[in-house]
Amino acid sequence: MAKEYYNVLEEIVPTVVTVLLNSPDYQTICRCNKCTVDIIALSLNSIPPRYVTSPDNREIIYQLFNKPFMRTMLNKHIISAIHVVRKNPNHD
Repeated sequence: MAKEYYNVLEEIVPTVVTVLLNSPDYQTICRCNKCTVDIIALSLNSIPPRYVTSPDNREIIYQLFNKPFMRTMLNKHIISAIHVVRKNPNHD
């Protein structure tokens, strides 16, 4: 059976993480691949998933996350993950 569903946040979160890490507020945060991936994974684990099965439903989720209260919620989860990873980097 082919996978016919996916979590739209797996598209949204990496983009927001990149934008935040490139902002002036987070210039001192490590942006290596390992830390970035850890921030994304921690963020995705803390935010309820938004699974869809069609492009139309994907667009609905994008519209939902364009609302200010949802962007604020998303940013809070990601900023929290940034601080956790900064305090506990998982470098080899």
